[in-house]
Amino acid sequence: MMKPVCFARLLSLVAIAVIGTVSNVFAIDLLETPAVISGSASRALLLDVAPRSDNSFAAVGLYGVIIVSTDDGESWDQASVPASVALTGVHFPTPDSGWAVGHDGLILHSGDGGKTWQKQLDGYQLNEQIIVVAERIVEQFRNDLEMLEEEEEPDEYAIEEAEFMLEEAEFMLEGAMDDTSAGPVRPLLDVWFRDDKEGFVAGSYGMLLHTVDGGQTWTLVSDRMDNVGAFHLNQIVPAPDGKIYIAGESGYVYRSTDGGENWDTLEPGYEGSFYGIVIAKTEAGGYEILAYGLRGNLFSSMDFGETWRAVDSGTQVTLMSGTQLADGTVLLGSQSGSILVRQPGSTAFSPAGNTDRRVIVGMEQLGNGNVLLVGLGGIRKVNAAGEPLAAPTNDQ
Repeated sequence: MMKPVCFARLLSLVAIAVIGTVSNVFAIDLLETPAVISGSASRALLLDVAPRSDNSFAAVGLYGVIIVSTDDGESWDQASVPASVALTGVHFPTPDSGWAVGHDGLILHSGDGGKTWQKQLDGYQLNEQIIVVAERIVEQFRNDLEMLEEEEEPDEYAIEEAEFMLEEAEFMLEGAMDDTSAGPVRPLLDVWFRDDKEGFVAGSYGMLLHTVDGGQTWTLVSDRMDNVGAFHLNQIVPAPDGKIYIAGESGYVYRSTDGGENWDTLEPGYEGSFYGIVIAKTEAGGYEILAYGLRGNLFSSMDFGETWRAVDSGTQVTLMSGTQLADGTVLLGSQSGSILVRQPGSTAFSPAGNTDRRVIVGMEQLGNGNVLLVGLGGIRKVNAAGEPLAAPTNDQ
């Protein structure tokens, strides 16, 4: 008896190569052109921020900008970056070793605390890997069909189904090969490393990449998920118990309980995109999952994603970022620049008294208790209640 094959999972790995591809005539130049050093880098459009160590942070953004602060966000130095594509995610598992990801399939690594960066992968290499995987899937379906045809009592229905799946795989292979002519156009959206060796990168059209050697080699592992629609994977968030969660498009959250080898598909209860997740520690020692997204949609789970309830966020504006502060306060940042605050012990969110209406894409608490915001207009600061503070002005 032939071992059952999860056709949806296999085909979803190839589907990322043929869904949503658009031409980008500037991809080659952007990948090969170093980021311009600017005196106003901390005021550029920034798309993510992450801690490096105590009182040290790195932020990434448009045109390959990476800036690093070692004085709790008071001043920022721009890093040397070999590409000019938009950078969308950054993570430092150790003070010295960090990774940043962005458009055109770009993965960067720094071994000196973010001062200089080197390419580890780009969209050209990713395109090649997609084709290799697509060819492997076609070969598997071809072998499966041959095995069915060679059985003593062939099952005609199973043969017809296998023929159909082989045709679909061949069609997707042809599409993947055609799409390479459009260049490296698939954005990577977030990065998370367990330590300085093992990490994951999530991206558009269901892309999930994995490394176990510090990024010397990257493997496309999108087939570990049941994501036949190739929905975007927007943010990777680890939990204190070792589970990993990914906020996805079309109302999906993905959960791994075995270090990323397998993923469960969770459905909190709406069909819009989730842009991020806050893992909010509880006083009882557990944690709450808060998944936020379009039109102020906010969902909570207290049982690792098994069940969910809708939370009234008090807004219909898209929620783009979030964090939990050291005292348990939860902050959420929106597309309109407003900040929602949930105080410790409360179940309700209320608007902060900020008047800055520029989109907030990322937030991290500083060592002094204030909160660093990134987004349109670059670096900004608020206090723990979400009220604005003066922005830093010292770029180097």
